[in-house]
Amino acid sequence: MKKILFIFVLSLYSIQGLASSCPDGSEPVKSISDDGTYYVFNCPVSVSTTEASSPRSSKLLQDKLKEIKVVKDWEPIADWESVKEYAKLVPIPEWKNEKFYDQYVDRNCIERFTTLDPYPADASSGRIFTHCGSYLHAVSSTNPQILGDILLSWASASKDPMFVVPFEHPAHTTAGYNIPSNIGTFAQSYAFWYDEIEYTPEERQRVDAYMTRKLMEQKFLPIDRDFNGPRIKCDINDINSVLYERTGTNNCGNIRMKVAVGEIMLGFRLENQTLLDKGHDDMYVVHAFINEDGININHAARGGNTVNYSWEYTYYSSLLAEIYDSVGYDYLEHTLPRGAKVHEYLSFNYRLLKDFKLTAQWAKYDVGSLWLPYSQIKNLSQQLYEKTTNGGWAYSWEDGDKEFVKAHTKFVKRYMPELYTFDVKNYMGSTFNDSPNFGVHPYMLHIGNNLIEENLNTSKIEAMLQKELDEKKRIEDKKKKEKERIKAAACQASAQASALNGEYIARWYLGNQNNNLELEFQGLETLNLENCSGVFEGKESFQPSKNLRKDLNITFDPNGSIIVSGELDLFDKGDERETELKGDINSGEISGIWGSGDLIKIRIERKKEFDEKKRVEAEKKKETDRIEAEACKTTPFNGEYEARWIRDHWRDIGEWEFLGSEPLILDQCEGQFEGIKQFDPRPTPSVRKKLIVKYQTNGDISIKGDLNLYTIDDLRYTELYGNINDGEISGVWGVGDRLKIELIKK
Repeated sequence: MKKILFIFVLSLYSIQGLASSCPDGSEPVKSISDDGTYYVFNCPVSVSTTEASSPRSSKLLQDKLKEIKVVKDWEPIADWESVKEYAKLVPIPEWKNEKFYDQYVDRNCIERFTTLDPYPADASSGRIFTHCGSYLHAVSSTNPQILGDILLSWASASKDPMFVVPFEHPAHTTAGYNIPSNIGTFAQSYAFWYDEIEYTPEERQRVDAYMTRKLMEQKFLPIDRDFNGPRIKCDINDINSVLYERTGTNNCGNIRMKVAVGEIMLGFRLENQTLLDKGHDDMYVVHAFINEDGININHAARGGNTVNYSWEYTYYSSLLAEIYDSVGYDYLEHTLPRGAKVHEYLSFNYRLLKDFKLTAQWAKYDVGSLWLPYSQIKNLSQQLYEKTTNGGWAYSWEDGDKEFVKAHTKFVKRYMPELYTFDVKNYMGSTFNDSPNFGVHPYMLHIGNNLIEENLNTSKIEAMLQKELDEKKRIEDKKKKEKERIKAAACQASAQASALNGEYIARWYLGNQNNNLELEFQGLETLNLENCSGVFEGKESFQPSKNLRKDLNITFDPNGSIIVSGELDLFDKGDERETELKGDINSGEISGIWGSGDLIKIRIERKKEFDEKKRVEAEKKKETDRIEAEACKTTPFNGEYEARWIRDHWRDIGEWEFLGSEPLILDQCEGQFEGIKQFDPRPTPSVRKKLIVKYQTNGDISIKGDLNLYTIDDLRYTELYGNINDGEISGVWGVGDRLKIELIKK
């Protein structure tokens, strides 16, 4: 009981602490964040109009986009094949499709979205909804039918799965954010990949009607509340209204923007002027909060997330620039409600990526971002900010301007051409190759309408890079040759190094890690060393391959230390691994590791010494053979023997079966069977007569050759061993049949 009371007192203390934290002494208001993933505690904010916005921001201009009309057979892309080929290059975030083992169910993204199970009701399910939305946008680029099947399942359901529960329901905030957002982004993807999705005419009509209805019914009422009740709508006539405590900013923010672009794209695709007009009206509300300097106040005010929000939603400007280009309207020169042009809005956000503090005067209000207040980053340098966790999620800082150029290629070519200096098409390092917040990446449209120009740029960049690589290689080769020349000159002047020059015999050994690195001989070849470098002869066929051995780089120092480096294939031809072996010429051993743990060892000795050893060994063998030959002439084992052939019983009963007997003549350590008598059934006489019989003066005897033990044509190489003193020679024929010959001297 005391423990419970203690926790309760702590909670009261915590609340009091929060209350006293507000400048005016009031208590902070607890509410749910816009995306439903956390609680926020906000103090009433007093906004300085002169600080937040200049007087010019209060006047709204007429929306020129409302003059745009739908066109017959609208087509945003000139070359669809180029788009489909490009889509194959874009990495798909498979980790976002991994099955989530949560309190709901184990399902992948396609299953979850098809059935809308789990419903986006809380932080966990909302997070899954976001991940899956991003994954489905990406995977639908390579297989649009995935998107088509999901939309058809929604349109065909007896009860619409994409509904938002009433405001009073605990799940309303999360569902109210995620469901309209995904309706908007899926409408964008559907409008783009429309002709790549296969439907029957009835299915097409059903999906078109469903998506149109879902977009038209979006009214963007505030999705959360504070202690005074539901939050109020944004006031487009007051740009600072998004900074007020009671304003529900998604009424004029990200949900509305996603839906608006979906309405615009699907309005063009379906030639539905009403839907197109609604999209322009909805987008006008969002753009009313971009001031005359091109700063989106709604995004800028997001505390420590000021860059994250501001940057990601710039993608829509370039997406729309491509869309409107298809109907002859220059959107980059379009004037927004408060006087800034779209290209000025993008220019500001480029500068924001270089200096995150440009939005400081709005970011300090921490709208919807009390979990990451601006105070946590405001004193950081740009370099330190980029290294923060949240900053790292905002942009691919390590790639410089590349992500910006990839997102806004049309803008860059016109207004900042000095940035268009790399292979944009093949750059895939963007943080937002895929996103839950837009259904189509702007570059998809750009390459579909500018393939030749983009390919020319790729070829130009590749040629330039190749030229740079060639020049770098030329310089490196020149330096290497000069270094080798100096080293060779030093070697020539060194009596110590000269003493190491010459022809060597190199024996190659392999120690397989699966066989405890026990050395196995591979082969030998000549190694020539001269002036601190060397080369293997590379003629003999053994592993490593002879061409690779010949191409190895070999250098040595006057003290005898030697390095052998290059690519070697040890087991299979083609499996080449970069390898380095080190050793000492004086010790005659060079070794190193190949691959993940196999040992290569090379033993070397001077060819002169090798040849001398070989000559001595040959002389010894010759003398040994002479002595053995003399002994063979007088050995008591010479003479005639009766050879009795016996094999395993044909019934396989573990007993011996006598085949026959014949004379065996032994003379001077060699022998021959008579090979006349026909055995019943075999071996045949001619086969027995061809057998090679050798014996030594100690009585050891061997018989080798082909034998047919059962059928005439079934000849198998067989080896039998024994000792004449024992009177028996034996071995195995085939896969297991025993065979022996008993010898009786006559």
